[in-house]
Amino acid sequence: MKSFHKELELQTEQNNLLDLEPNLASHVEDFDYFFIKDYTEESRQWVKESGILDGFLTIQVLHTTCVVSLNELDEPCLLGDINNRLRSFASKAESYLHNGPLRTKNLCEEDSKCDRNADAHLKATLLGQASQTIIIRDGKPVYGTWQRLCVIDLDGPRNRRICIQAIGA
Repeated sequence: MKSFHKELELQTEQNNLLDLEPNLASHVEDFDYFFIKDYTEESRQWVKESGILDGFLTIQVLHTTCVVSLNELDEPCLLGDINNRLRSFASKAESYLHNGPLRTKNLCEEDSKCDRNADAHLKATLLGQASQTIIIRDGKPVYGTWQRLCVIDLDGPRNRRICIQAIGA
């Protein structure tokens, strides 16, 4: 049994949808927080570095307002649709208990932004997981036709930590 691990840092922006597709300008608002980074190609390199032929690769973000997603995430218009649905689900402009004076736990005086990010927590909860596990077969990660392995930050710009772990033979 082999094991491989790596830690990454990712500096995110508030939103990078217009970098991916400038035609989305009329669909992205000033208060949209949606930064995506595709790690599909890097995952192939991690598996190669690991020397593992058959096993599992896990990628995990160490933050509660980020997710790791496997989807058709290289199609900018779909990303615009996801951003728009998330905005309608949890608008930055709404009033949230997490953002208000009732909150008494996990206060962070050193970070004025973290007390006003309930919308990002709700969006991350809706999208799913802080980690994804991918099968390694014949020394390569196994992906479906349109699947891309991406980290999505819903509360940037921030410095994010990501852990990579592969196990197998």
